[in-house]
Amino acid sequence: MTDVYKGLKRFRDYQNNTNISIRNKYLYCAVDKVANSTIKALLYKIEYGEVWKENYIDRKSLREKRLSPLLSPFQLPSDLLDEVYKSDGYKRFCFVRNPYSRLLSCYLDRIADRRSFPSREVYDALGKSEELVTFKEFIELVCEQNSVKQNSHWRRQVDDVMLCKIKFDFVGKFENLNNDLLCVSKLVFGDILPELLDLGINYSPSKTNASDKLYEWYDQYLESLVYESYKQDFEAFGYDRLVFNSCS
Repeated sequence: MTDVYKGLKRFRDYQNNTNISIRNKYLYCAVDKVANSTIKALLYKIEYGEVWKENYIDRKSLREKRLSPLLSPFQLPSDLLDEVYKSDGYKRFCFVRNPYSRLLSCYLDRIADRRSFPSREVYDALGKSEELVTFKEFIELVCEQNSVKQNSHWRRQVDDVMLCKIKFDFVGKFENLNNDLLCVSKLVFGDILPELLDLGINYSPSKTNASDKLYEWYDQYLESLVYESYKQDFEAFGYDRLVFNSCS
């Protein structure tokens, strides 16, 4: 299964967002814009164990995989990597998010801001330099792309976590983050006290509150476009369509 990512996502994204602990025997498939920084910060704290220091966690260490205590696939021999993916000795988990709020959060944080690498991909693809890319333009662009071409911040989550290739022990949800992190801690680590996990602390470098703004940004056209393009995410992870009053 060393080529598990092929046909689903970019090689670099596969290496960056696949997080493996040999010490604690788990696989965490991270999804960008799904509390990735917060989840990794808590995992790092547990991985460091007795040598933990508060200054180990900063934005740079959460962004750069080379600073992570968790391993990437390329660092493991193929037989051990197969064990990580298939053995009962390893626990496998991921976290997902409502596609509507994830895409809106990505736009507000990464595209409208213009300073991130994902924003350069979008502006270049649309041939824009000065004029702001609208939310409508962003949604139309990403919905046309296949998963391999998509940036990890808006890639379809079924492909980003390689759902067709990996059998997960637990799929958590952004919308139920604290409770689901407790489920993960019990599944992987046993009895870890909630105060050790620092539940409730948001390590994200930016917070958009996108979940509360959906009806400000979506209309029936954009809602339908996202639903059809990300239909597998909605169905696989149990998310509902936005409902608009057709008479309004």
